[in-house]
Amino acid sequence: MSVIKHLLWAGILTLMAGACFKAPEFSIVPQIEYQSITFKPGGTGGFDSLILVISFRDGDGDLGLSADETGCMSEDICYNSKFYFVKSDQTFVTYKDKRTNPNFSDLPGFVKPYNCINWEVYRVNNVVQDTLYFELNPDHYNIEIDFLVKNTDGTFTEFDWTTEFDYPNCGLTYDGRFPILYEDRSGSPLEGTIRYGMGSTGFRILFSLKTIKLRVQIKDRALHRSNIIETPEFTL
Repeated sequence: MSVIKHLLWAGILTLMAGACFKAPEFSIVPQIEYQSITFKPGGTGGFDSLILVISFRDGDGDLGLSADETGCMSEDICYNSKFYFVKSDQTFVTYKDKRTNPNFSDLPGFVKPYNCINWEVYRVNNVVQDTLYFELNPDHYNIEIDFLVKNTDGTFTEFDWTTEFDYPNCGLTYDGRFPILYEDRSGSPLEGTIRYGMGSTGFRILFSLKTIKLRVQIKDRALHRSNIIETPEFTL
């Protein structure tokens, strides 16, 4: 199944203090509101698209991450995608360690036979060298999207893209990054809209006979988490 995601954002309104204007006071914890969700079917073999529009407010305007930000701002704030683990001899923890070293026996195991959440097959020139243990960094993305599927009893269950499919097609996610929205006046209140696009050749295959909704949350650069919102229920 092919998958894409992209960000289409517009309508950013910067609010700054001026001679005849007093800037509003927003919380430094971002606040978001649902605006709309649109499904656009693709052509034969093409990508279907879901377009989500949300509005936001943030008291100090520290919203957005550039695509190449993978380092740490501080000991507690890092934007890399994975954390690898090393042993006392400064070598990486591998699957061999899980099998042979009691200190690592509780690490998550492989699934059919690998998974995409904790184990990475390390290759050199496309030749497998080892299998390394890692943990995903929840702060790599600044917008989190959960797909919720309605059950027959009216409850909803999250469709987990990272575990639903077998290796190597697992590990997909519709979490992503929206870019830095305003850099010139750090600390200024900021409000506007974000238009976030998600695409897949599998949306209708997976969800055409089901009712779904999305759960959404964003984070600022200091890792303040916004309120959580949900879209209305919809079908494709």
